[in-house]
Amino acid sequence: MSIQSQAPPALSPSQRYLAGILLRLRRLINQSVASMLANREKAAMQFAKGCGGTRASGDDMVRDPRPRNNFNSRK
Repeated sequence: MSIQSQAPPALSPSQRYLAGILLRLRRLINQSVASMLANREKAAMQFAKGCGGTRASGDDMVRDPRPRNNFNSRK
């Protein structure tokens, strides 16, 4: 028994129009999600730069004045 593949039925003009609209909508959503992710990555990189030390006038690192929780040390 052989299985023959059949081409999908031709779309009506209204179905083609709606398919085109859905394709454009999908592209718009993909672009907006990609833009949002790029902005988040950019913000995360800026945050990561800010969490390290701040540079003094020379190449010496200045400690961050904010206290950090050190859960490994016990008193």
